[in-house]
Amino acid sequence: MTDWEKVIAFHGHPCCLLAIGYRATRVALEKLGAGSPGHDLVAVVENRTCAADAVQVMSGCTFGKRNFVYRDNGKYVFTFACMGEQQALRVSLKAGVLSREGDGFVTLMEKVANGLATEEEREEFYHRQEPLMKYILEGPVEEIFEMQVVNLEKSLPELRLQMVTCSRCGEEMMKDHAFFQEGRPVCKDCSA
Repeated sequence: MTDWEKVIAFHGHPCCLLAIGYRATRVALEKLGAGSPGHDLVAVVENRTCAADAVQVMSGCTFGKRNFVYRDNGKYVFTFACMGEQQALRVSLKAGVLSREGDGFVTLMEKVANGLATEEEREEFYHRQEPLMKYILEGPVEEIFEMQVVNLEKSLPELRLQMVTCSRCGEEMMKDHAFFQEGRPVCKDCSA
C-alpha cells in the first residue's frame, strides 16, 4: 500500500483537500530529512479540514502524543519541525490553487463537505476534482506551495493530569480547563 493509499484508507475517500495535506507533509519530510515519522516531529496545522488527516498519517504526529498542534486560522498552512529544534519549515498553499477550477467548484465542494449536496452534485464534484487533485499530487511544488524557514512560536502544550469534578454536571475534567465560579470548579459546558 502506498502512502497515498494509507492516507485515503484512514480518511475514507480521496479529495483535493486531503491531497493538499499529503503533499505538504511529503515535501516537508523530504526538506527536513525526517526519516521515520512519529515522536521526533512536530506538526502544526492551521485548518480543520481533510488536509489535517493526511498530516497525521504522513507525519505520525497525533493529539495524543501532543506533537500535533491545531491553530484555528483557517489557512492551508502547515509547519513542521524536528522535536527540540527552534527552526521549522512552514509550508503554505499558494493563493489560487484551490480555486483554480473556479468559484462554482469551491461552492460545490462546500456543499459536499457539509452534506448538503444531492447525489448528482456529489458525482459532479468527485468528477471535477480529479484534475485538481492530480495537479496537487503531481504538479511542480513551487507552483503549489510557498515554503519558508521560521522559528517555532511555542513549545508543545504541557500535559496536566490533575483532575477536578465539575460542581454542576459531576464530570471530571483536567484542572487547568476548569472555570471557578463562587470558588467551585465548573466545566466549560456548564459555565455558559
